[in-house]
This record gives sequence, structure tokens and C-alpha cells, in this order.
Amino acid sequence: MAAQPIKFGIVGCADIARKVSRAVTLSPNSTLYAVASRTHEKAAKFAKENGFPDSAKIYGSYEALLDDPEVDAVYLPLPTSLHIKWAVLAAQKKKHLLLEKPVALNVGEFDVILEACESSGVQIMDATMWMHHPRTAKMKEFLLDSSRFGDLKT
Repeated sequence: MAAQPIKFGIVGCADIARKVSRAVTLSPNSTLYAVASRTHEKAAKFAKENGFPDSAKIYGSYEALLDDPEVDAVYLPLPTSLHIKWAVLAAQKKKHLLLEKPVALNVGEFDVILEACESSGVQIMDATMWMHHPRTAKMKEFLLDSSRFGDLKT
């Protein structure tokens, strides 16, 4: 029996969310389930422009998306100064988190977010996509070519 796809909600319509929504679409084990913005119109426009399925939920507030019991995980492409509020609330509502980097303004805020995730039993991951891009492996290969640069240490 195949596992149900992870239902992602995107909280905010920042430009970087376009790339992540595309990645979710391409993933065989996840689906774009919902999007929220501060207005319903902006969320609907974002969903339409970024290939969300017709069945996707459109919310005119972040809270409404987080209150949806069907959302499994949320991506937060919000400004870093808003992460602590929305990440903690998402964790308290049992949503797994994908946070745009940097995750927090300082280590104290990061500790609060981690504690909320740990106490709620949800996972947290930062959205550092470039580490997983094939181009990164090619760059490493290029830089480690001792015939070009010698023996690099760091």
C-alpha cells in the first residue's frame, strides 16, 4: 500500500516560494495542498501562477492555513523576523516545518523554535536548497582538482 503524499501548506507568497512550490510539485511523495497570504486574492493569484492543483485550499490568513487539520507540513518563506511567531505556532499545531534561511534572528530564537518542535513532536528543516543541487557537487569537484589549485584544505 502506497503512503499518502505529504500535504504541504505554504505560508506567504514570497518569490522564493515559487521555486519551492515547483519542487513540491515534482516530488512523488508530496502535494501542494494549501497556500496562505494576508489576503485571499494574493494567495489565489499565487496558486494560479504556480501550478497549484484546482483542489488546493486558498487562505486569506496564515492562521487559517495552520488551523487546517489536513495540512501535514508548512513551508515558511516569511521574513526572518517573523519566523519565531509563525514557526512556533505551526509547531504547536503539529505541523512539520520547512523554514527559509536564516531560520532565526539569533540563537535564542532558534532555541525557542527547536523547543516548540521537540515538544510537539514535529520535524524542522531549513530550506538550504543549493547544498542539494547538482551544481554544488560539480563546484566541489572543480575546486578539489589539485592540478588547478593545488591541495586545498578549506
